Amino acid sequence: MKTTLYTLFSIFFIGSSLAQSVNTEVLDFNNVDATVSDGGVFFNYASSGLPGYSIPSGSQSHTIFAMSMWYGGVDANGQLKLSAQKYDPLSDQFKGPLSADGNALPDQSGSWNNAIFPVTKGEIIAHQANYATPGYVLPSNLANWPAHGDISYAQDFYLAPFVDVDGDGIYNPMSGDYPCIRGDQAVYVIMNDKGGVHQSGGDPIGIEMHYMFYEYTAPADIENTTFVHGKIINRGTQTLHDFKVSVFLDGDIGYYNDDYFASDSTRNLMYFYNGDNFDEDAIGMVGYSAAPPATGIVSLTNDFESIGRTDAIEHTAVGYWNLMNGMDITGTPWMNSVTMNPTSFAYASDPSSLTEFDSEAAQANPPGDRHGIATMDFGVFTPNAEIEFDYAVIYNRDMVSNLDNATGLGNVADIVQSFFDATVVDDCISNPVGLVELPQVNFSMYPNPSNGQFTLSIGTDFSTAEIEIYDLSGRNVLERTELNSKESNIELKESTGVYLLHLVVDGQQAVKRIIVE
Repeated sequence: MKTTLYTLFSIFFIGSSLAQSVNTEVLDFNNVDATVSDGGVFFNYASSGLPGYSIPSGSQSHTIFAMSMWYGGVDANGQLKLSAQKYDPLSDQFKGPLSADGNALPDQSGSWNNAIFPVTKGEIIAHQANYATPGYVLPSNLANWPAHGDISYAQDFYLAPFVDVDGDGIYNPMSGDYPCIRGDQAVYVIMNDKGGVHQSGGDPIGIEMHYMFYEYTAPADIENTTFVHGKIINRGTQTLHDFKVSVFLDGDIGYYNDDYFASDSTRNLMYFYNGDNFDEDAIGMVGYSAAPPATGIVSLTNDFESIGRTDAIEHTAVGYWNLMNGMDITGTPWMNSVTMNPTSFAYASDPSSLTEFDSEAAQANPPGDRHGIATMDFGVFTPNAEIEFDYAVIYNRDMVSNLDNATGLGNVADIVQSFFDATVVDDCISNPVGLVELPQVNFSMYPNPSNGQFTLSIGTDFSTAEIEIYDLSGRNVLERTELNSKESNIELKESTGVYLLHLVVDGQQAVKRIIVE
């Protein structure tokens, strides 16, 4: 049984010399509860060995058991360098940054026992409106944002992104600075591959990994999506060739042992769906019953060069590398299930198609516990170079059938890709100004205080304008609303208190307080 298998993994982890506590945070700002940890295994609870990607939010039904990242390449002498972690936390990937002096040394001070940092957009907006107010208490997560490394350990001075409102190059939230995040809620994680011996058997690379997991409160399919941004930095002195980045996904649709695997090269999509039209319960897991959903991971900014099935057994370093190169662990190429010719994309046909047969459903494979790997090739990876990538974890359940849900996942991938292309701007690179009341955003609210009903008046012409309202804890109490005229009547159905109205007019942002009496 799967829970027993990963209990054994947990026993190894607890008893190993690498044993540290693994910290977790749950992204739950939309219809997904996504568990993120600083142990290098995501969407999984290391302490219990149970899945940690629940959808709908608040349910005990899960679509993913675990996700992890694999990195590998060869040096100038053809020697393999590899960091490939599957289920054991802190087995190939470890907490905190490396030194940036070419030695790629991990921090030994103990200051990175916690390497996971959550923040919401509402908290940032509240901070921007209140940081200069007498008696303001700075939230601990904003105070502890890992903006800077420890230069006494030769770490990079700039680590996690932030908006430098006062322009002095130093993160000081009491001067108005704040974390730079994507989405309405984000979790930032910093890890490395030099903090211990690799369980995979691979030679360490000397890379520092930064991950931002984030979610949006948005309609329809975005409400069921978790986004992942990754940045990998070569902190060593070696140039690596054929450098590959792979995502390993153990996709469990409710009950883990009745699933199928598939790929879609045209969409850069790896996905999983139920092998029949009814999903049973299992110990510690609640099935989806009739018409179970499909789930997958889509690459938003880079093409996958291969997507294929793997299995639950542990591999040698060469076995991992073979999988990352579109082969099974023995080095045999994956095969198209119909033509039996080598392929880089396994089971690539539409599962509900009556004319395409390279799918597990068409081949009538026995359903089971499915795992997959999707790989990107970044070529030469030089010292101090950075690699970035973006994924989205997506979901579809139209309540028709398991096969229709699998087919419909492609449409979800298209919607999410379009949303990402149109909406997700990396402001952390463009270094935006702070959330201040800019002169060109001339607006007023009246009456204020009010009973929750007030008028918002914008004093200039505009092309686009929208508002959101948050309470002082960062909770979104009025979701993003588009304004169509200079005068808008707003109704806030909340209890008495102070709230923050966040206005965006043609890309310019402003914040004002609202008092409800």
